[in-house]
Amino acid sequence: MTWGAIAQLRLEHDYYAPNMPPVTVRPSDAAGFDKAGLLLRQMGPKVLIVAEEDNTDLPESVSLDLDVQNTDVIALTEGADWTYVPQIGLPGHLDHALLSAAGPSEVPQPAASRKLAQVSIGLVPGSLRRMTLRCEAVASHWAYHVTGPGSDEVIIEDSEGEVEFDPLGTVDLPDGTPAHVIRTRSALPARARPLQRFSLSRPGPFGPRTLIPVLPAPQPLFTSVPAPDGAGALIQSDIYVSIF
Repeated sequence: MTWGAIAQLRLEHDYYAPNMPPVTVRPSDAAGFDKAGLLLRQMGPKVLIVAEEDNTDLPESVSLDLDVQNTDVIALTEGADWTYVPQIGLPGHLDHALLSAAGPSEVPQPAASRKLAQVSIGLVPGSLRRMTLRCEAVASHWAYHVTGPGSDEVIIEDSEGEVEFDPLGTVDLPDGTPAHVIRTRSALPARARPLQRFSLSRPGPFGPRTLIPVLPAPQPLFTSVPAPDGAGALIQSDIYVSIF
């Protein structure tokens, strides 16, 4: 009895790269998968569908569920849906798919556990299919809420000089503390290990004085806020910083 891989699906996620996203891959129809004489092997970001080499009764396609191990994956993934399971098709002529390009789905999310997507893979007898499913990360505007003495005088600088910031004035936090808000002008894709290095400074007679050399990056939490022009909304990540 000789077994061999007939399909290989590689999962890529911009937020977790180069590491594997916390996703477990399972056959959508486990009983049918077993009946067809197929096995599933997941090794990090690579998923293999394995069959006996003399298996001449393969199904035309199989469906795989991508179960998330925590709901952060849904929040972080562009195109992921809290209500419906995105449907991805990888027929025999297609080797790459983007989750955010999935069309509308009518498959409801299960109550017990969330699914990042459901992937239908076409099987080609006598050959090994190599496919990639890429997931983009949500992009958001980083909004630093700075509290403490002189917070209305501080500026944020990008060490690479690529990201610009806009002061948004002062807001009151839920406990009544005033916070000066400074937000990135452009949206930044979320990353587990962001490459950006921002510093907090206060202007002075001899040049800016650095108060915090490396500011924290946001947690995977996003809010929808009105756009500056009042038309539409943008996605914002809130970060809280205190000056002592």
